[in-house]
Amino acid sequence: MTASSSEMLMLSRAQLSFFMAALWLPLLAVLAITSYDLWNGEYLTSESSGIYWQYLLWWGVPGLLGFSLWMSRSAQRRNEQQALRMVWWAPVKFIPFYAVPWMLYGLFSLIVRPLSDAYMAYGWISVVPFLLIGGYVCAGVTVALYRIFF
Repeated sequence: MTASSSEMLMLSRAQLSFFMAALWLPLLAVLAITSYDLWNGEYLTSESSGIYWQYLLWWGVPGLLGFSLWMSRSAQRRNEQQALRMVWWAPVKFIPFYAVPWMLYGLFSLIVRPLSDAYMAYGWISVVPFLLIGGYVCAGVTVALYRIFF
């Protein structure tokens, strides 16, 4: 086989499974972490339910779900080089998925709640550096593990 034909090969089943696990495990971990307080009865009162939804937004659960679904769909038709490029671009591509639920919550808060909750539409901006740092740590670990096993 020539180098150009080997680049065009799609991911094997094992490689695709690895990338899918690397994509979906953070969502499962975040759900487990955020559910801890729910399991302990922290959010049983009506006053605390709004705090719980803000807590889920801080952790990025709606964004992680949308991002994981979108990336799962697009990863299936990639070759190895494209998949690794997707891993390195994932932290940057995740930012809009993280921002949209925040902005929708903030706009909804403007309509339903007092004006003091409007900051929620732009509160996500303060988290972007942490998303990028954490995202690139996860991307580095993913690529390193991929290189070890494949």
